[in-house]
Amino acid sequence: MDKTQHTGYCLLTAFALLPAISHAQSTTPESDTTDSKRLETIVVEPAGEPEAPLPLGTAVSGKTLATTPGSAGDPLRSLQSFPGLAFTDDTEAEPAVRGSRPDDNYFEVDFVPAEYLFHAGGLISVFNADLVDSFSIYPSAYGPEYAGVTGGVFDVKLRDPKTDRFHTTLDIGILQSGLLVEGPINDSQSFYLAGRASYLDLVIGTQTDEDAEEGVTLVQFPKYTDYQAKYLWQVNDDAKLTFSANGATDDATIDIDETAEEVQTDPILVGRFQEESAFNQQSVVLDVRFSDDMSFKSAIAHSRGEEQFRIGGAGSISILSDKWFSRAQLDMTLADNHDLSIGGRVAYNDYEVDLDFNVPLCTEFEPDCTLTEAERIAVNIDDNATFLNFFVKDNWYVTDKLTLFPGISLQSDNALDKSFVEPRVALEYAVSDSLVLSAGAGIYHQLPYFDQFDDELGNPDLDYIESVQAVAGVYKEFGDGWNIKSEVYYKQLDQLVTGDEANRYANNGEGETIGFDTLIRKDLTDRFSGWLSLSVSGSTRTNKRTGEKFDFEFDQPFNASLVTSYKLSDKWRIGAKFWMHSGALFTPVTGSTPDEEIDGFFIPQYGALNSERFPDYRRLDLRLDRTVKRSKGRTFSTYIELLNALGSKNVSYYEYNADYSEREESEQLPPIVALGFKAEF
Repeated sequence: MDKTQHTGYCLLTAFALLPAISHAQSTTPESDTTDSKRLETIVVEPAGEPEAPLPLGTAVSGKTLATTPGSAGDPLRSLQSFPGLAFTDDTEAEPAVRGSRPDDNYFEVDFVPAEYLFHAGGLISVFNADLVDSFSIYPSAYGPEYAGVTGGVFDVKLRDPKTDRFHTTLDIGILQSGLLVEGPINDSQSFYLAGRASYLDLVIGTQTDEDAEEGVTLVQFPKYTDYQAKYLWQVNDDAKLTFSANGATDDATIDIDETAEEVQTDPILVGRFQEESAFNQQSVVLDVRFSDDMSFKSAIAHSRGEEQFRIGGAGSISILSDKWFSRAQLDMTLADNHDLSIGGRVAYNDYEVDLDFNVPLCTEFEPDCTLTEAERIAVNIDDNATFLNFFVKDNWYVTDKLTLFPGISLQSDNALDKSFVEPRVALEYAVSDSLVLSAGAGIYHQLPYFDQFDDELGNPDLDYIESVQAVAGVYKEFGDGWNIKSEVYYKQLDQLVTGDEANRYANNGEGETIGFDTLIRKDLTDRFSGWLSLSVSGSTRTNKRTGEKFDFEFDQPFNASLVTSYKLSDKWRIGAKFWMHSGALFTPVTGSTPDEEIDGFFIPQYGALNSERFPDYRRLDLRLDRTVKRSKGRTFSTYIELLNALGSKNVSYYEYNADYSEREESEQLPPIVALGFKAEF
């Protein structure tokens, strides 16, 4: 990706501009929570328990994620080391999954949709690391319990409060500090309350001399806060009621003047860059087991979000959203060989958008995303949308070895007045206790971004994006904690949104992805544990109107991660992660022409879309942990990490001079030391 694209298109998406509204509206799928379901996740336990042979998803415990080298203690940042997930830059926190864009993913936390998961566009997740119980990944061909999404599904489970006694945990890192208080209220009720705040802005101050020399004034270094609260009432042995609340704030401001390199190729960027965002979410979840053969789970959630953006002279955007969400799921045993899941959800979203901005006609099918020449649009939008979903899935145990999972998803909305029937099917065949074969396939639909189908901003006649997905896999255990899971997958996308001169946007794009993922793992049985992740894939896009075919922006033909951990003693542990993948694609600039209206501004001329790659990416992270347990349950732990220990100069993008005759590499993460300290009383 060249510098022009970076300051135009990436700023819009990274700041969660208007696409974030429609994605939050449309991707609120159901998730199956029946304990008896076998085809759900692979649970990676940190203490040596064997993985269950479950093929169509991968889950990792929060403890394993938080101690992965390179995570800096943040569990969700450890996603980079798992197969099928593509990251093209160190700053990215959300992956491109099996040929879909990062914005096409769905995130869920404790049975309800997540507002946003990361501070500062991906710097760190909004959840206290001590509270993340597990993180499940469903990369493709998932069942009917998930609807309205074509990318990956990520399910975060936060643990319940501790009930043995009151605990206080203090967590101090280089970016922020946090406090967690939890414990029992009585024999049936417990709680936790956690809060964190960043302070690096207080240490760094307003700006550095280097920033000032580059024409950038750091007015407010990125700062953030977040909180999580849970109140659990164990009504009886078969019923549990949970009240949860969580929220976050982010604030960052910089000023850019005429001497900054960024404005040479996009002059309208001169001015103030400001981002302020916040959300508060509350939910109530009821979990009841009526008998060994029937259980019921339901949730009601409300969230309110506020986002304010300003990007130089390009304008400003204000987004206010009020969202209500309700869902219910009933799981029952119909016969000795049939378990049935029935679920539904309703999402109502009310939003206000004030926009006065240069909006570029820019999709993944167009290379030029400069803001200077984009059309200025000023609108005030006050609207709402309702989304409905219903699904049925049968776990049919055909034989002792063969299980089928047929299902169907029904979804409807009043945003585009569309309804869909989506069949899904999966199977699992246990060749032996240690060897399991699996397969799955389904049809999926996803709403385009809000700005693309809105009456005033885009084309209201757009249709849903369609996807056909299939996967086949094998899981094998070898003993002594060793196991391997491999999958081959196929994804076809149609009705992708392209730019259109007459209607701004049209459904003229299609895509195709085929790939192979392998995860080789060694569970902790003695001192050594770790895993090797390998991915080989190819992903393309085609503009059906022009016939142009090109590699998908996030295509990575090869991606590999090796994660190792060695327990030196009960107090000391060392670990390392080596990560390498194909370099990111970018569209080269082949020349430029002077703009007839803006003096000193040049219009770039582009080569073929995504026709060149940056050099291959390589990074080594090292970690050392020390844990000391004292009397009365007191625990003290520290870690130190060296990120990018080899000092690899991985390219992020190219910075061009004004007429695009020269370019300079902008590198990603330099060697950095990360420290953390935790005390539990």
